[in-house]
Amino acid sequence: MEAERLLEALCRRHGLHAEAGEEMLPLVRWALGAPPEVRERVLATVERSLGLADRAARERAADEALLQAVARVLHDWSPSQGILDLGGSAA
Repeated sequence: MEAERLLEALCRRHGLHAEAGEEMLPLVRWALGAPPEVRERVLATVERSLGLADRAARERAADEALLQAVARVLHDWSPSQGILDLGGSAA
């Protein structure tokens, strides 16, 4: 599915011009390449944010969706010893 078309459809569903969702296009593109569970959550958050009254509220909602998606991906990540050693003192 093409991100631009999906975003246009979501905007129409909420009675908005396509330009109203332009700031969310990178997030929608990213979501379409994410695992299904992450994609569903991010797109649901994008759609909810399109229902918000002003641009600032939509941007905050998009930022929150992105942070939640990244946190889910990193949740299972374990840092390598090299990364852990960065915090140590040099001898």
